[in-house]
Amino acid sequence: MNKLLRIGIFAAIAFCFIGCYNDFDDPAPAKVWTKEDFSKDQLISIKDFKQLFYDVYGNSASSLGKTLEIKDDYVISGKVISSDQAGNVYKSVYIYDEASESAIELKLMVSNYVFYRPGQTIFVKAKGMAIGSYRYMLSLGGMPTDEDIAKGYANRNLEDRLQIAAHIFPGAEGQLTAADTLVITPTNFNTLTDADLGRLVRFKGLTYKEGTFDRDKYPQYLETLYPGGSTTAVYTNKYYSDEGLTPTYAYSYNNQRFYGSSWFSYGGTSTTQGNYIVRVSGYANFALQPLPANGTVGDLTAIYTKYSSKSGGFAKYQLLVNNFNDIQFK
Repeated sequence: MNKLLRIGIFAAIAFCFIGCYNDFDDPAPAKVWTKEDFSKDQLISIKDFKQLFYDVYGNSASSLGKTLEIKDDYVISGKVISSDQAGNVYKSVYIYDEASESAIELKLMVSNYVFYRPGQTIFVKAKGMAIGSYRYMLSLGGMPTDEDIAKGYANRNLEDRLQIAAHIFPGAEGQLTAADTLVITPTNFNTLTDADLGRLVRFKGLTYKEGTFDRDKYPQYLETLYPGGSTTAVYTNKYYSDEGLTPTYAYSYNNQRFYGSSWFSYGGTSTTQGNYIVRVSGYANFALQPLPANGTVGDLTAIYTKYSSKSGGFAKYQLLVNNFNDIQFK
């Protein structure tokens, strides 16, 4: 009897191996998720989802660094409006919900463009995740550790594929359309509000400027060094003109790559409104592209973001560019 049982077990294992081999050789197509896969009680717009955080912490400087753990079974969905293929968007996917005209950052891993392409709809099961505020920008990620909180981070990236599979559900691929991009011009830039943060925005008729804005000189790059093998970075603002370098979007020389910041504007310097800082990673494949000549007018498409000091002061609006083709200056 035991011999027959062993034979049966071996036969079952062999059958499984054959089945697995056939699945590997001819895998079934990946499931394409839709709203019908979730109950109506689960689905919530991105605008209402972000409001959950604002209802608890508000949106002033006191909200910075705060974490809201999602304990209810909410599902948000949106179209991917970012890409990290050019190396400028790092460990993030931004999704846009056209119905509520709102967007949010998802904190994931590297090479997101392989899995989530611009125009594709994705669904996010948010229970067990955390909405966090970092320098006024809301994002959705994993619950932070004590070390994250000590560094001012209110949530963390989901870098494990099993974690991501538990929360992120790919929907249909598609294309970005005109409805997915907010168009801003010299005559309507004052209509932009913090409700638009995270959205893809087309800025038409912007002027590139060199000089001083809000006590900062542009263009500049942020030298980031770890002296003596220290794990604590030392940051120094440096200026291309002082270093005898051609002004470029970022610094990328001798295996050292530093963020660059340049100034684009619709007018005066008395307020942050109408003035934007384009911040580019030294790892971007367009880091060493030369900046426009001072005073050049052109168009620029980017994710609309905000950044401040730890205390919430010196807030500036920053533009996160997906790729160099989105910068149209002659």
